Amino acid sequence: MEKIGAGGLSGAPVRERSTEVVRYLRSLGDFAIIGVGGIEDGPSAREKVDAGANLVQVYSGMVYTGPSIVQQCLDGLK
Repeated sequence: MEKIGAGGLSGAPVRERSTEVVRYLRSLGDFAIIGVGGIEDGPSAREKVDAGANLVQVYSGMVYTGPSIVQQCLDGLK
């Protein structure tokens, strides 16, 4: 395994895998799921909700996009 440094991965590099995990968790039952990982716009927020997330977290997206990401996500969920 290639060393990636002292931190971890977040944002776009984990988007696909995190969506798979949301989909898997949703298959286990009806409980609250917060979709995280690579949510940077409306389509990526929609991806998590379609996979079964009840909420989405936009930490990296907020850092890189700024507050406008909230409206972008809302527009993508309409």
